[in-house]
Order: sequence, then C-alpha cells, then structure tokens
Amino acid sequence: MLVTPDTDRRNRRRAFGAAGFLAAAAGIAGWFIPAVWLLLAACPFVYWLLRRRCVRRKAVQSRPFPAAWEQTLRSRVRFYDALPDRGKERFRQMVQVFLDEVRITAVGTEIDDAVRVLVAASAVILVFGFDDWEYRRLREVLIYPKSFVKDYWAEGRTGENLLGLAGVEQLAGCVALSKPDLLAGFDNPARPDQVGVHEFAHVLEDEAAYQGLPPEVPAGAVRRWVRFVARELARPRANRAYINEYAYKNGHEFFAVMAEYFFKSPEVVREKDPELYGMLRRMFHQDPAALFRRAAGGRPVQHAG
Repeated sequence: MLVTPDTDRRNRRRAFGAAGFLAAAAGIAGWFIPAVWLLLAACPFVYWLLRRRCVRRKAVQSRPFPAAWEQTLRSRVRFYDALPDRGKERFRQMVQVFLDEVRITAVGTEIDDAVRVLVAASAVILVFGFDDWEYRRLREVLIYPKSFVKDYWAEGRTGENLLGLAGVEQLAGCVALSKPDLLAGFDNPARPDQVGVHEFAHVLEDEAAYQGLPPEVPAGAVRRWVRFVARELARPRANRAYINEYAYKNGHEFFAVMAEYFFKSPEVVREKDPELYGMLRRMFHQDPAALFRRAAGGRPVQHAG
C-alpha cells in the first residue's frame, strides 16, 4: 500500500523498461512500416501510466496529517496508540492512502472525518504487518445509520439485522457498515466485537483468494489454520465459550470473528487459546498482545513471525 524507496525504484524501472521496449519495438518496426514510428509518441504516456499511482501515493504520504485525525487515532484506536513512533508514522500514511483511494459514502446518515478515519483504521490494522499488500478491488465503503438487512436498507424491513457486509452480490468491491456499531467497536472496550475489522477481514480473505497470500504468510500456517477450523466447526464450542456463536456459522465467519478478537482483545485469546493465538499471529504477522503489553510498560515486543 505504501511507496517506499525500494518500491519506488522498482516501479520506475518497470515504467522505464515498458516505455523503452515500446520505443525499441516501434523503432525496429518503423524501418519496415514507417507509420509505426508514430508509436514513439506513446512512450511517455506508457511511462506515466505505470508511474501515476506510485507518484500519487508518494504525494499523499508526504501530506501533513490533520491534527483532528491524529486525535481520533490516539483517543479511539488502541492499536495505533500502542505503536512506537515509527509505527505511528507508517499507520498514518496507510490511513492517508486508504482515504485517498477508497470512497466513504454515507447512506441515510451523516459522517464526519472521525468516522472516515475509523473506517480506514479498521482496514489498516489487519494489513499493518504486511510489507507490500493492499485492497486492490475495494472501491467504496457505505456507512448506514444503523443495522441493515441483506438488501442494504434497515428502515421498516424484517429479517436478519446485519452490522456489516462485505463483497457479496451487488456489493462486490464495497463494504457496508453500521455507523453506531463501527463507533462502538472502538469506543466500548467491554464489547468484544469490532465490526470494521470483521468486515475488512472478509475483504482480506477475498483479496488473498484473488491475488494470492501476502508474502509474509507461510503456506504452512494457512494449511494449519484450515485444518484447525475444520475441526473446530465439526465439534461443539463448549471449550471456547468466550467466542461468539456467530463464528461457528462457517469458516469465513470464524476467521472474521477471530480477527476481531485478535486485534481488540488479544490478551484474552492468548490466555485462553495459546495455540489459536499463535496461528493468528503467524497469519497476520503481528503480535498485538505483546504490542499492548509494551505500551503498558511491560516486556519488549517480540517480532511477529
């Protein structure tokens, strides 16, 4: 998601190589078909086309971070507040890029910058442990005034109330969130759920199926997770009573619910299920329990690997 000096150099080489290849091909073919030389005029366009996202992201990352956004992150996002200074800087840049590229649209309600920042924070928390990975197919996040049903409207309808929804049917490329539940997930520490993280976990799973796993995620860790979830769903949940029963609906919901718990209450998961915590730690390439412990003055954070 972020442009680093290394990714910028790779992008520049790729753009220059593509433009150079086109120029060479047009030059050679032009000896036989002079009209082909006109393709030389397209070389700068090809270079710009391949560079534009990288250049734009560099500009976005360099913008001053609004003080109100910083206050929202510090006061309402425990994960951000626990990060060291360099981690905070990276998190802020990821929030800026996300908000620059993904529309946040209010549906029947009003939203302010605090809501937008919390949406972005929900998405960033999940992928913060990955060096170069992003939500490539996500276009828009819809914010509703309260819970809704699967046709995306809550007023005067009956059916299953949803706090969030991601990437199904006509919602492909979008995430829908209930505003009060999004806010409560950050503001109410007594609630184990965090709907923004939950729905972006679904998007993360979908993106991984589309573009492959992030390089940091060992294939063995995923295979172990799949076997674990299959066993878990096949037996009663008496041994894990602290987990919301909704997690046992299917493997996708189990992953999303555990992502919520892992990032909001990692100490609980680690205490009750060290094996489960270890699997999540390897998949997300993060150790939030250690991060929070360090922020509270405990032992140093261990690198998630």
